Amino acid sequence: MVQIPAGLIAYLLLAIYCRTHHREKVTIQRVRELRLKIQNEARNLDFETPDTPSELNSLYAKT
Repeated sequence: MVQIPAGLIAYLLLAIYCRTHHREKVTIQRVRELRLKIQNEARNLDFETPDTPSELNSLYAKT
């Protein structure tokens, strides 16, 4: 029962992203580009845990 609302929320967020950043409707090409972008960013993350809150803030400031 949770999958349907989660799918709708994901689609709406994707639609908002596509409309604001690319001025177009959601297409399978945009979904694939976004998926690759997310995968590449995940690969580039440093998986070490920051020691201090200031180190954590500096990680988020990079994005």
